Amino acid sequence: MRKFAELCKYLGVKPAKEIALYFLILALIGGVAVGLYFYRGLNFILVFPAVLALAFTVYYFVRYPLAKLKIEDNLVDEFVKLFTFFGIYIRDGFNVYNALEEIRKYASERFLAMLEQLLEDIEKDKSVAPFVGFGRKFNSLQIKEVMVSVYQMVDEGSGDAYINQFKHLFGKLSDYRHEAETSRKLNRLENLAFLPLAGSGIAMLVLTMGIMEVMGGVMSGL
Repeated sequence: MRKFAELCKYLGVKPAKEIALYFLILALIGGVAVGLYFYRGLNFILVFPAVLALAFTVYYFVRYPLAKLKIEDNLVDEFVKLFTFFGIYIRDGFNVYNALEEIRKYASERFLAMLEQLLEDIEKDKSVAPFVGFGRKFNSLQIKEVMVSVYQMVDEGSGDAYINQFKHLFGKLSDYRHEAETSRKLNRLENLAFLPLAGSGIAMLVLTMGIMEVMGGVMSGL
């Protein structure tokens, strides 16, 4: 329950509201099941609402960690986009702090809050800690390496060697994200191949229900 509450907080939703919605939908499914039972009088019909309730439960609670992973993935993509601008500002002569300030105007609300926290931490702590802490907010080791290289530009000065090191590490991250995005698109296309199969399965299920209902009606009339 604690983990669920943490997920809800991360996603910006209220746990109590989500739980209430879950039980409301379950109650609706249960009401439909009871209605079908008394309307048709066939016990086997109750199997389908039960399966639906189970599938809904799995979907309802699995979507929270999936949504968190999606947000984290989007943040990595946004990091690549924003730090492309950061690299441009550095090459144009901006120092690290000013370059970080400049990229805030392109950031989403969630990323903006992270950048502002980083800038605030940098003002209080001149060590590598704020940069490492910022890197830990992403599920990517490469981002942590990039942020350490950014700190080295602060600590050692924005010389060509450190700019080139940043470009090298950031280039590897950018290439990796591009490959990952290509792979995701290919996987989505492959998953579409299962749609006709799923449609056939649903059609067979509906047909089976119809046949069983007809048989039940015939047996009731005997």
